[in-house]
Amino acid sequence: MRPIESAETPTITREPVVPEMPPAGRALSRALRFEYLKLRGLRSTWIVLAVLAGFSLLNGVLLPTESTSPEGGGRKFLEVARLVDTLEFNPTAMQLPMTAWLLVFTLGTGSVTSEFGYRLARTTWLTVGSRRDAYVAKLIVGATGALVATGLSLALSAATGAVSLAVVGVTPPDWAAALAPLLRYLLVMACLPVLAAGLAALVRGRVASALALSLWPLFVERIVGFALERIPGAGDVSSWLPFAAARAAMNGAGTADDFTMALIGSDLSPGVALSVFCTYTLVIAGCGWLVYQRREAP
Repeated sequence: MRPIESAETPTITREPVVPEMPPAGRALSRALRFEYLKLRGLRSTWIVLAVLAGFSLLNGVLLPTESTSPEGGGRKFLEVARLVDTLEFNPTAMQLPMTAWLLVFTLGTGSVTSEFGYRLARTTWLTVGSRRDAYVAKLIVGATGALVATGLSLALSAATGAVSLAVVGVTPPDWAAALAPLLRYLLVMACLPVLAAGLAALVRGRVASALALSLWPLFVERIVGFALERIPGAGDVSSWLPFAAARAAMNGAGTADDFTMALIGSDLSPGVALSVFCTYTLVIAGCGWLVYQRREAP
C-alpha cells in the first residue's frame, strides 16, 4: 500500500505591527484644533474679549474729543497722528497698546504657563503627539487670535468713531493716510503673542513671565537706553530695541515732535522698525522652542 502523505501545516508568520504616523499636515491640524478648543473653553478668554469690545466701543465714542479747532475758526478737524494713536489705544503714551496689555497674557503666555502650572503639559503632548506641533500650534493660534480680535476691535472703534465725528460735526479725517500705520499695528499685535509665548517658555513661570512682559517695555528698555547713551558711539543702539522699534512701527505721525519721539524711543523708519520687531519675535520664539522641547513635565 502507498503510504498516506501527511498534509503540511502552513506556517503563519506575523509581521510586527507598526503604528501609522499621521502626515505632518494632519498632525499640525489636530494640534491647532486642540489649542483652539482649549483657548475657546477658557472663561478668561471671553472675559478679555468682552472687555476689549467695551473699550473699543467707548474709544470710538470718545474719538471726537481728540479733534482740534483751526486757528482762524471753522469746523474742527482730527489730525491723522491723533486718529492713529487713538485707534491703536495710545501705544506711545502707554508704551504698548492697551489691546496688548489685554490680549498678550491670555493668548500669549497663558498657552505655555497654564500647562505647566496646572500639570497639563504631559496631557497636551500625548494628545497632540509631538512637542513641536504643540509649540507651533500655540504660536499660530495665539497670533491668529490676537490678529482677529485686534482687527474686530479696530473696525468697531473706527465705525463708532466715524459716526461720532459725523454727529458732532467734525471734518472727516484722512482715513486713507491712517491705513498704513494701522496695518503695521495689526502686524505688531499678531507678533506679540508669539514673542510672549517664547518668553514664557524661557522664563518658566506665570508670575515671572508676566513681570518680564510688563517691566520690559516700561522700564528695562528705558534703563538700557539711558545706559547706552553714556557709552560713546552706542547711543543709536537704543533705537533698535524691540519695543521701541514696535512703537516706531505703529507711529502714524510723519514728523513727530521731540517729546513724542522721546516717548517712542526710536527714530527708525516704520518699515525698518517693523522688520526689527519681527526679527526679535522670531529669535525669542526660536529660543523658547529650544527650551520647550527639553523641558520636563511636572
